[in-house]
Amino acid sequence: MSELYNKWKGKARGVSKSSSPMIGMVYEGQDKFFGKTVVGVLLELYPENDEAVLKTKENKFVSVEKKSLKIVAPE
Repeated sequence: MSELYNKWKGKARGVSKSSSPMIGMVYEGQDKFFGKTVVGVLLELYPENDEAVLKTKENKFVSVEKKSLKIVAPE
């Protein structure tokens, strides 16, 4: 297992409105289709429709709303 896998359990905090989310960081977001909260690595941002793609630790790609992103910090 990677070191990142074990760090996904942490506290989430909101992303500052003055900054944009960084690709490659671990975020928590609201699934656009099922409404549940997911945690994953940010892969893509789509500014035209306010959407982002997270890759979960199960290697699934999940579309989330960019507004719902919260950075996950290790405990």
